[in-house]
Amino acid sequence: MTQRENPNTNLIFQYLVINDDLDQKRGDVEGRSRSQLYREMADISRKSFEIYAKQIGADYLYSDQAVFTKEEYAKDTTVCLFECLRVVYDESFDKYDKVLFVDTDIVVNTTDNIFDECDGEVCGVLESDIRTENAGGYNAWDYNDKTYNDYREKYEWHGVPLIPALPPNHPSKITVMNTGVVVWTREARLRAREVFDDWKWWFFEGPQKHMSIMNDQPYLSGQFMKHDFDVQTLDQKWNDTPTHYKDPWGEKALSANFLHYTGGGNKVVMVDGYRDGKFPLLPPDDWPEAGDICHFS
Repeated sequence: MTQRENPNTNLIFQYLVINDDLDQKRGDVEGRSRSQLYREMADISRKSFEIYAKQIGADYLYSDQAVFTKEEYAKDTTVCLFECLRVVYDESFDKYDKVLFVDTDIVVNTTDNIFDECDGEVCGVLESDIRTENAGGYNAWDYNDKTYNDYREKYEWHGVPLIPALPPNHPSKITVMNTGVVVWTREARLRAREVFDDWKWWFFEGPQKHMSIMNDQPYLSGQFMKHDFDVQTLDQKWNDTPTHYKDPWGEKALSANFLHYTGGGNKVVMVDGYRDGKFPLLPPDDWPEAGDICHFS
């Protein structure tokens, strides 16, 4: 991030760290190299958010390195999930009023400024608020006793309260934000730096559960609740998955602002959709050759 005479006050940050053994450990996705698919996916998302950042007057930063988690990454590559905490602990981010962290499997489908939507300390979409034609919320803890008990055991061991989501949000036993899209104010980032429990304590200590409970999403959601952050919930349109609709390229699916292609197969849909010119705000011009992918850190 370079200093300019008139710097923007907000920042969009993305990262993707490709492990050297990714293909060996996790295999192909629908016959495609997982590592190459992820690189193409990330390049599409990077391009989309670079354009968006310029439109809304924000700075943009992309990283392909484990910076915040560098020391632990050498021992366990899974910890790169917590690289999103760089927005909290990297002091070079402190000059920005608001920072949007966004996953690299998301495509922008709006010119509306997400920063203008956010008045709370942290802003995002709750897992239990996401509804589509094919599925309810992503709140498995509300209908699977084992999942709920696994969350409860992990949270209780770490002193994290189980705070329910209440109306006007969809009622749920636990308030969990989808951390693929999170807007942080400067005040929230600085306070989190002071009060958050050590993420390594969460990840390496206490009950060891499924990765869906061990990762950054339950950790961050729990810290927001434990330390009484002002969490503003955003409309589903800011974090929606088109493939969860009957027609993933239909009007309903493409009415969202941020199109989130979670899961391996959905990333194939995202890459092929880009190549076929299906994203209204992202024409498939200048498609990079393999390996010709722009990264900065």
